[in-house]
Amino acid sequence: MADGNKAIAPEGLNRILKAVGKEHCPPNIDRDALARGLDQCVEWYVEAQKFHTEKFEMAQRRALETVLARVKRLRRVMKDDGIWHDDLWQYLTRKSSPPQTPRAAIEALEVLISQELWQRGIVDSYEDVEIAYRHSFQAFSPFEWLVGDWLPAVYSGLKFHNATVSDGLASGTGTYVRFARAVANELNVKKRGRRYAVASFSKAIKNVALWDVRRRLPRDSCELQEHAEDRRRIIRSLVETPKRGLAEATPGQIQSKI
Repeated sequence: MADGNKAIAPEGLNRILKAVGKEHCPPNIDRDALARGLDQCVEWYVEAQKFHTEKFEMAQRRALETVLARVKRLRRVMKDDGIWHDDLWQYLTRKSSPPQTPRAAIEALEVLISQELWQRGIVDSYEDVEIAYRHSFQAFSPFEWLVGDWLPAVYSGLKFHNATVSDGLASGTGTYVRFARAVANELNVKKRGRRYAVASFSKAIKNVALWDVRRRLPRDSCELQEHAEDRRRIIRSLVETPKRGLAEATPGQIQSKI
């Protein structure tokens, strides 16, 4: 699928453009710009798979809690001063700076993990930048974001034909859906092992365009729409200007992470 650091190899780009049809592609299309735009879409798609629900954060908490329980258990079995005499271990590790003992290391690890769990429990989710970044993916599914928002930004930014909803972007027989399906095929995007139906592409485009959110959101919908618009701006900056990277995006925009 990938070539070096590229999400889609050059031959994959050929297949995507062939699926659209030469007559529907912009003349002298900037293939490097197309690759940059698709790379960014893929990066966010991977992030969306992790963060579109709270499962990732919950899994992290469970992992920390499991390790903490084992660290505490290890500390309890290391109470025998005859084996774990701190002065002896400091002597044996005198070349380290500062000298460390096994029991001190375990105790320090217990403190660090406890502090991390405590911090995650009291952080203000509305003010924390990392949490705001994760929340920005939760209005729609990863597939809907990819097909209904990010790929349309690539498609319109490169001046493909019929690049708006009013021009037939969501048409199941239209050129954009052919483009999106070809990208999904190259990325092996599937649901339960099966490729998405054409109707799923059309529905994703309409849902995002109408901001038809059918799930409880972790923060204000307007704020999430601003994040979505920032990402569209980033994609347009990547595909509309030759060799322009994320570092040159408009100040104030979110990038790969806020």
